[in-house]
Amino acid sequence: MTATSDPSAVSGGAARDQPAGRSRAELLLWGALIVLALALRLLDLGDRPFHHDESQDAYFSWTFRHDFASYHYDPLLHGPLRFFLTAGVYVLFGASDFTARLAPALMGTVCVALPLLLRRQLGRGGALAAAVALCVGPSFLYFSRFAREDIYFATLALGLIVAVWRFLERPSRAGPPVIFALVALMFTCKETAFIAMAVAGAFFIPAALWPRSGVWAAVRGVGWRPWAVGAAAFLVVWAVFFGRLFTDWGFHAPNADGYYSGFLGGFTDGIRYWLQQQPVARGGESPWLYPAILFGDEWPVLLLGGVGIVAAFRRPTVMRLFLVWAFAGSLGLYMWASERFAWLVLHPLLPLILLAGIGVQALWDASRTRGARVALGVVLALGLTHTAYASWQANAQLGANPRELLVSTQSPRQVKDVVRRVRAMGPGTTITVDTHDGATFPYAWYFRDDDVGYIDMTRPGYTPDTDVLIMTQEAQSALGARLAGYRGRRFAFRVWWVRDWSAATSARGWWRYVADRRPWSPTGGLDEYLYVRR
Repeated sequence: MTATSDPSAVSGGAARDQPAGRSRAELLLWGALIVLALALRLLDLGDRPFHHDESQDAYFSWTFRHDFASYHYDPLLHGPLRFFLTAGVYVLFGASDFTARLAPALMGTVCVALPLLLRRQLGRGGALAAAVALCVGPSFLYFSRFAREDIYFATLALGLIVAVWRFLERPSRAGPPVIFALVALMFTCKETAFIAMAVAGAFFIPAALWPRSGVWAAVRGVGWRPWAVGAAAFLVVWAVFFGRLFTDWGFHAPNADGYYSGFLGGFTDGIRYWLQQQPVARGGESPWLYPAILFGDEWPVLLLGGVGIVAAFRRPTVMRLFLVWAFAGSLGLYMWASERFAWLVLHPLLPLILLAGIGVQALWDASRTRGARVALGVVLALGLTHTAYASWQANAQLGANPRELLVSTQSPRQVKDVVRRVRAMGPGTTITVDTHDGATFPYAWYFRDDDVGYIDMTRPGYTPDTDVLIMTQEAQSALGARLAGYRGRRFAFRVWWVRDWSAATSARGWWRYVADRRPWSPTGGLDEYLYVRR
């Protein structure tokens, strides 16, 4: 059997069910959806206060834009791709709160468009339904407006799914270089590529041994040269980003922590750092965070994804089984890994959304009468209404409020108010920011063009001598009488929700959260102080 003798083996259904063309109305609908996705991602993009991690992304991209040699791969900050992209945006449009988030917003828009290339596998309705979920779903919209690397990774992962299945259906010499380049880009994005490759490898290696899958036939059918070109493409992408445009190879003695950085460090530092951080348990969240987000924010996708899983087993294809495996494997691995943050939900949510598209197509195909299709349309409209409502709550109403499950230890609006007040004091105002307990960010980003000093104010002998002081509570206690020449006030610096998951088992408490985002356990936070010279 050749890879193309039975298209249904590697696609989303029988060959006779696949759409052969695109109507003008369908293309217009897709165009409108992509425009809507772009508008939703650009509207008030710079308004939300910068999360600590976002401000690091924005600031180090800004320093990279001004000093090319300043960037070296550091697994603490994840891969280099987003620094290149954000610095490029700064070159074109300048640095601002808006442009710092522009690259992820554009990448999130590309993500919405990609299911158009999976119409043969998901069906026309299924591909459109998946794109709608990516467009207005609370999680994908929230993190498309968030300057971290997870939306890049999700978009590249979806692009890889497209590339793999287009290759398996119609093997061509262009397929392997595209696949290898996308895999390399995923590694330059984030160390979660190791998890993604482990999940994919655990599926495709056995699948290649199943003759009916067509996987091995497609791999072998194009010969060895395209795969050699693909390996070269992988190394070129690696050298461009990890190697900082071929200038940082990393073939030198490791630093004090044992890291090499550069081209070599891309192979060694990321996985080593990730393994070292497992005992640290960054984020401090329960493994139930991701199921809670799926149930609380994405339950229409979860229900339709369940239908898609049933359809995948009733009418199995390689792609359908892979999506089931990718969802279950990703969810299980991210629940097991000790570092847990809300943005990581995108990784299992992506295959679930594609399964939801399969579920919508299966329900539509099973609805043989007009009445059944009208009823299905009403049900889907209700699900879309809740999705839009949940997305409005997460992205517009709450935004930086820790009541939202998608918010992880966020800077509240009071931080931006403090920054505005200080900058309104005019040119020549001298500012000192307390660096105790990692409090440098997000101020390093907000005050990037100002006369600012950064120092640990709790250290013995420090005496304040600038117009403005922004300090932690520990510094305020340590300075005491030395603040007599200043007038101060307290403000919220970071806010969070330490979730008591035992209380989440209450049906009433859970319903109150889903309906109106009323948390089932108290929220908390960390305060700082603003002192201005009298």
